[in-house]
Amino acid sequence: MKHSLEEIKYICQLIYEAHRLSVFYMNKQGEFKLECSASDFHKNAYYISLKDQLKAHSQQHSPEKAPVHFSLAAMHFFLIHLKTEHQYHGTIIIGPCLESQLDNEKINVILNTLGGSVNKRTLLTFYQTIPVIDPQQFLSISLLTYYLIYQQKLNQSAIKDMGKNESNVKSKDLLDLEISKRRRNFISHSNLSHERVLLDYVKNGQTDKVKDVIRYSIIGEDEFGSLAKHSRIRSEKNLMITGVALICRAAIEGGLNEETAFTLNDYYIQQIEERESIVEISTIMTEAVNEFTERVSKLKKSTYSAAIIICQRYIYNHLYEEITLGQLARISNLSPNYLSGLFKKEAGLSISKYIQRQRVDEAKKLLSLTTYPISEIYSWLNFNDQSYFIKVFKKFTGKTPKQFRNGE
Repeated sequence: MKHSLEEIKYICQLIYEAHRLSVFYMNKQGEFKLECSASDFHKNAYYISLKDQLKAHSQQHSPEKAPVHFSLAAMHFFLIHLKTEHQYHGTIIIGPCLESQLDNEKINVILNTLGGSVNKRTLLTFYQTIPVIDPQQFLSISLLTYYLIYQQKLNQSAIKDMGKNESNVKSKDLLDLEISKRRRNFISHSNLSHERVLLDYVKNGQTDKVKDVIRYSIIGEDEFGSLAKHSRIRSEKNLMITGVALICRAAIEGGLNEETAFTLNDYYIQQIEERESIVEISTIMTEAVNEFTERVSKLKKSTYSAAIIICQRYIYNHLYEEITLGQLARISNLSPNYLSGLFKKEAGLSISKYIQRQRVDEAKKLLSLTTYPISEIYSWLNFNDQSYFIKVFKKFTGKTPKQFRNGE
């Protein structure tokens, strides 16, 4: 259904008057043809820069009909492309809104992130003009707007949310596979340098705190128009790659295994390099921060002694090699008998069974994510023969490797 400019103006005006949300209409040439917003909002110095960002966002998504939700520096928006069959006619963008009022802590995070060049009073005034709307209500507004435009009902599951990692399962699979590959090929990185990075939330595994930091800190200089357009993507990539390196080191300081941390580091840098939009780059960075912090958090919750943690890390890093009790005793500076008793007491199972369980977990990843022959998988993981591998695998999973791979 194609709408006239007058009809589009009517819909935009209704949304603005009903919810006091700013509404923008941009034609297919990328020109803003309509703006409905409060006077104190569009008079703010950051308003023009924000419009530039909205324009960039609308051009980074293929013109699908379903609403696309996205966020910029704690401000939430959605856009709906106007489309008839295979023709794109323009985009309606609605927002910003906030999930909740910004408290002092969140305000300080924003100000500290943007640095000294920011006019604090102007920026705070800008945020104070933005309405607070419950996320579910904002979702309903997008469904209502879609219905007004297309006269079609839409299920919530059809809404695209760029604040979430759409390919989360796929990305996690790729990440697991990359870690498995590194461990199998014995790829090592250089030791941690003397540089000390004080990223406390990542280092301490504070997942609740880091989510707030992500919301306000992954902004990049471009968010307020300070980078030249021709260098924007490259500059953003450089900024995020540096950020990944910093959080990697902070996670290591927090106790994350170095080989795991560096593998994650390489994986996310590669992902950033492959992206060609600021939104995608920021999404990858958000995923990286969460992944590092969650891994550190799990370590912090561990009640194992230092000696057992050392052994677990060694097992993790040498899963594709032969691992003996003598090796573990040497690196933990304990006698073999004492280590065996201590390990079983803390981990709840013997060292040999723990190694078996770790190898079965690794085999499960390889069976799920690759088409490697079962004979190669059990050989890589140091099982003596296929029948023994099947026996151990079934003991931990209740299925044979073949049944597991086939989803039986």
